[in-house]
Amino acid sequence: MGGCISAPPEPGQRAAGPGDCLRKVQIDQLEGALRRCNAVVTALPQEAQPRNDRALLYSLAGNNAAACRDSFAAAELLKRQRTAKPDPLLVEEVNLRRRNCQRLAQGRPLTTPPATAAPSPARPAAATP
Repeated sequence: MGGCISAPPEPGQRAAGPGDCLRKVQIDQLEGALRRCNAVVTALPQEAQPRNDRALLYSLAGNNAAACRDSFAAAELLKRQRTAKPDPLLVEEVNLRRRNCQRLAQGRPLTTPPATAAPSPARPAAATP
């Protein structure tokens, strides 16, 4: 029986966990966060959470195509998960991102325009004499 097995962590380091992609993320250092997250996805290829988290990082970096690939992959992994029931919040996040990607693929906007009866922006009060 063969297969890919991640190398054990170096002494003093722990193995990658599903929630490691978004640890200590700084918006001005997205490339480093993506590199770390790529390593987590490689170490945990059957876990949906790292794919979902990397989709968020790609989206923040402006790479919607890569974000959508990860969103669809995370949704597929959740569908194939047979062991434990997945975290409902993770399922909701993955489904939301997947639906947004489907909207983008159809050329539909992700947000709706303001309603016609929406209030206008606040205006400063007139000065009283």
